[in-house]
Amino acid sequence: MELTEEQAEELVERYADLLLRVAYSWTGNLADAQDACQTALLKLVASPRQFGGPEGQKAWLLRVTINECKSLNRSAWRRRRASLEEAALAAVQMPEPSDLLEAVQKLPPKYRTAIFLRYYEGYAVGEIAQTLGVKPALVSTWLARGREKLKTMLGGELDGALPEADG
Repeated sequence: MELTEEQAEELVERYADLLLRVAYSWTGNLADAQDACQTALLKLVASPRQFGGPEGQKAWLLRVTINECKSLNRSAWRRRRASLEEAALAAVQMPEPSDLLEAVQKLPPKYRTAIFLRYYEGYAVGEIAQTLGVKPALVSTWLARGREKLKTMLGGELDGALPEADG
């Protein structure tokens, strides 16, 4: 079953902003984030799959995007090149630059991803666990440890600093 052009455009409309924000949180570079986002969407368009619903589709796309980011981060090209400051040119609305966001991006990937999905994207712990393929208790541990690391990085000032999580 091949997707129509209209269905492909609908996928992009529905998920591109979310995927780009998550990819940017992993790569710290707009061009790499766009590549990861595009690759994930193309994989779904090229080989359509059956999902239990839109949440299953979104979880699959998030997982593929994160895996693409991991691949980009492991590449020799990524390790040898200098980063360009392109975030200001982003067409989608990225979180406002701040000391907190800068600190979040310096966290180890598992803590960074959990905190970004929880506090910036509003996912519930169970949804993050399902998306990342881990147990909710592990996500809760990553969130707690990530908050502690952030508190240390920011000199103990974290109360009320993270965006409100809606889930």
